[in-house]
Amino acid sequence: MSLSRMASPPEAIHAIQVPKGPRLSVTDLPLASLSYSKHDVVISLLDPGTVLDWQHPRHQVFWVDDVEHAWRSFPSKAFLDALLNVDLAGAATVLIHCHGGFSRSPAAAMLWARKLGTGLRAIERGIDWDRADPNRLILALGEDRLGLGRSLRDMAYRRT
Repeated sequence: MSLSRMASPPEAIHAIQVPKGPRLSVTDLPLASLSYSKHDVVISLLDPGTVLDWQHPRHQVFWVDDVEHAWRSFPSKAFLDALLNVDLAGAATVLIHCHGGFSRSPAAAMLWARKLGTGLRAIERGIDWDRADPNRLILALGEDRLGLGRSLRDMAYRRT
């Protein structure tokens, strides 16, 4: 098959459309490196020490380990405050990624979707549950910060 006839790689593993808001595309690092320039805002959730040389005017990087208990750079309330305060004003597309697109980034997208008023069913449809196990600590801290109860964690426990 010629290169020109090959299908282009998918741009997202998970995608949540916020009503009257941005599309939250969630992916892994390899796919993100191919598509980050097509998005209005990029949120990277990476292992400490990971270096990206991406030139994007609205790129926010968070160095946080994918753990669900206290460890080196575990998710904290300060991390959640900073994550949920990223400026999405005017964005039509937001790319949220981590290394695998499996744990940290789906959790972050689920929280952002709820913060922006997306219903639970739309969030549940936007996650490919065969390829997701959202980080429970990120969900718990975010649900506490946003006053959501356990709705997202309950969804994740039920689906994974």
